[in-house]
Amino acid sequence: MLAVYITLMACTMAPVIAMQMGLDATILVWLAFPLVIVKAVLLVDHFMEMKHAPFGWRLASQGWAIVVVAVLAGIHILT
Repeated sequence: MLAVYITLMACTMAPVIAMQMGLDATILVWLAFPLVIVKAVLLVDHFMEMKHAPFGWRLASQGWAIVVVAVLAGIHILT
């Protein structure tokens, strides 16, 4: 469980550290997209305790992050 907390903290801190290093906003956006998916998978599996749930329930609860990231990436590409 400690590894999950540390991973979640690292996923939260990574864009902040990248921003303080002076990276461009576009890079920060593309950095945040995969981190959102990683955080969603960890939250669903460990904190919602769906690690051993039926595949359909896990897919439905984790799939929202992929859909949201895909839509936001599409909007970001188009603008």
